[in-house]
Amino acid sequence: MHGTIGVAVVGCGAIARAIYLPILDELPYVTVSACVDADAGARARMAARCPDATIAQTADEIAGCDCAIMLTPVGPGIDAHYEPVLALMEAGVPTLCEKPLSADIERAEAMVAAADRANTLLMMSVNRRFAPVYRRAAAHFTDTAIDLCIAEKSGSGGIYREIVTNSLHVLDVMRWLCGEVAELRGWCATKGETDLRASVAMRFVDGATGSFVMSRDAGLWVERVTLHGGGRTAVVDAPHRVELIADGVREVWSPDQDRWQMSEHERWGFRAQLEHFIACVRNDEEPHATAADGLLSHQLAARIRAL
Repeated sequence: MHGTIGVAVVGCGAIARAIYLPILDELPYVTVSACVDADAGARARMAARCPDATIAQTADEIAGCDCAIMLTPVGPGIDAHYEPVLALMEAGVPTLCEKPLSADIERAEAMVAAADRANTLLMMSVNRRFAPVYRRAAAHFTDTAIDLCIAEKSGSGGIYREIVTNSLHVLDVMRWLCGEVAELRGWCATKGETDLRASVAMRFVDGATGSFVMSRDAGLWVERVTLHGGGRTAVVDAPHRVELIADGVREVWSPDQDRWQMSEHERWGFRAQLEHFIACVRNDEEPHATAADGLLSHQLAARIRAL
């Protein structure tokens, strides 16, 4: 596929306005060809912002677009990714879906199955794989294995099914860097559908070990991943810095060292991921992580919630 790519933005709320639409505005080979939202007010705002785009209420109205970005909400009583993604897969529209695919594992599995049946590209947002600090940490272990991975994703306030809807970020990073998890032991505390805290030990198929901890009663927002192996260490404090140690030499690196005032979209990997998705739609690249890969992170999260 060559020329300009027409993108449908499905779900025109805060994440669309703050992250995805500004990136799409900057890409010279992309145009927002459709905006979809169930809310009439949101549709009116998008009609004013994107006057050349088709404004629609449901995803089944935009089958002619080259691709779609699924940004509808997932929360208590709301699973607004599921039916639109099924409609887009049936219509053969390549889709990038914000995580999680669904807060319900059976629905997430059904979405991946629908993509397989339709032979249509479905990717889940795994933007940490594209974030500069995580990329730098991964490169630190290019020629040596990671033996231990320690991850924390903590903050304040309850989040619906937090391990699936939020901690999925670092669980996906753990799988990306260390492979699949063979064994889990640990503890997860929940209150209704709110995950409160978890402490989990893991053994990966290739022999590495790891741990994941989470608290929603923290006084500080934390996303930190520590990697050890082969005499090397990387400590990622996302998204601003990574500390790298090898052979007694210590380096502290920040993406802002290479570029003054990098945007948060770039620090968190959103822009690089979106560029990669568009390249996959154009058949210029093969996907780094399909929804089937993302589903394995969903399944890991479901295993932890069941402890």
